Amino acid sequence: MRIRNTSIFVLGAMAVLATAASAQDTTRARSTRRIPITKESGGEVVTPVAPRVDTVTVYRTDTVHVNNTRVDTVTTTNTVTRYDTVTLAAPAPVLRFPSGLYFGLAGGAADFGGSLYNPNGMGYSAQAQLGWQGVNNPFGVRIDANYVQPGEDSQFSGLGADPDILNFSGDVKLALPIFNHLFGMSPRFNLYGIGGATYTMYKDLRYRLDPGAPGGTGVLNITNPNTDWQNHWGWNAGGGGSLLFGRTELFLESRVLAFTPANAPQGRQFPIVFGINFY
Repeated sequence: MRIRNTSIFVLGAMAVLATAASAQDTTRARSTRRIPITKESGGEVVTPVAPRVDTVTVYRTDTVHVNNTRVDTVTTTNTVTRYDTVTLAAPAPVLRFPSGLYFGLAGGAADFGGSLYNPNGMGYSAQAQLGWQGVNNPFGVRIDANYVQPGEDSQFSGLGADPDILNFSGDVKLALPIFNHLFGMSPRFNLYGIGGATYTMYKDLRYRLDPGAPGGTGVLNITNPNTDWQNHWGWNAGGGGSLLFGRTELFLESRVLAFTPANAPQGRQFPIVFGINFY
């Protein structure tokens, strides 16, 4: 653009100068004779050359920067379909624990204390029981018959035949339900206490009499065996544990059975039996 304006300005100035020169030449006398113009080298006519006009065209290139930054936010939602396989377990069977009347048998060993300790050794025991116990009732009742045959001490074995002891007991049984589920729902575990009155019958039994009481022998004043049945009231107390499988109950029990013979200290039996009950 600047070069083009300069050219126009130059051409304009030249035109003004030419006009002024023409104006000045009008005051002078002009000759009517044409002056020939020839080249020095020959007779060629030189044609006057018109002034050369150069036209310069300048193209302007403008670069326009458009700051149009577009930010698009695309939110993509992924839908995930998840299939869960649910297996429904079969309903647990309803456990029905028996309650009510039961009967059973038991057997084991018996030891002795008190007036029965010195002349008798450990023997065996057998038992039969009949009772009633509610499954959720802590209290129950039981009657049982317990047979004990003591072992003979070698010092007193020659005094008579082998002794026999029968014990008939009526008891109250107290269960402790806090331990019922110690092994889960089945088997049902139970701890219990038992106690009551005992009627004891015996024959050929040796026991220690009171010091100075008549009828005894030796330093310990041991009674001579009586072949007739004798009887005394006494008491029993003990406890045990059981496992209930369906309608069958296994139990382990230990008790003390006590009675007091005439003219003698209290005699005690300690049967330990393992048994089974059926409901």
